[in-house]
Amino acid sequence: MKQVVAILPQENTVVADLKVNELLNFFQSIYLNSLSNQEIDVLLKFTDKQKEQLASKLSGGQKRLLSFVLALIGRPKILFLDEPTSAMDTSTRQHFWEVVDELKKNGVTIVYSSHYIEEVEHTADRILVLHKGELIRDTTPYAMRSEEQEKHFTIPLSYRAIVEDLPEATEIEIKQSALSFATKEASKVWQVLIHNGCTIEEIEVRNRTLLDSIFETVQE
Repeated sequence: MKQVVAILPQENTVVADLKVNELLNFFQSIYLNSLSNQEIDVLLKFTDKQKEQLASKLSGGQKRLLSFVLALIGRPKILFLDEPTSAMDTSTRQHFWEVVDELKKNGVTIVYSSHYIEEVEHTADRILVLHKGELIRDTTPYAMRSEEQEKHFTIPLSYRAIVEDLPEATEIEIKQSALSFATKEASKVWQVLIHNGCTIEEIEVRNRTLLDSIFETVQE
């Protein structure tokens, strides 16, 4: 089973009084077909000096990346990741998701939990939404966004009277010098705005995000 399944728990799996190299060598020793030193270097991107450090001396993001690489050393076919990018800085997080994308291309099944909705939206092929311990959705990012064709408009406040006369416009709000509203008739509203002098440069249109869909789901 250890050759097939690997887990990255929410807490980092590093032994504080061992050096990074010692941890890597130990994990390599317990797998028959472990990653080579060269493969590890590509994933970990540590300097020789960092690899000679005690694991306890690494930053939070470095510990997280090391824990991730330790989970990959056995070349798992199924990988469980629990809040994998917590404590990672922006560049480390980007590198992490590049590695995940490569793993997906190589046929690794990845199950991960995350509170970073933007990561879920751009990475996941399938989404399970848990609310109060119950599974309430089993879907995909595309399906969740496609369930509702509503668009969100932001335009100059000077067009307020026109928008308020549109029965297709809902959730009308004034935000500083702009007017925002939602509609399910985006094409029709667009034509009305253009006809009344609103230029393309003045109109901002936003699709519903995955966060919008999930929030509405848990409020039901």
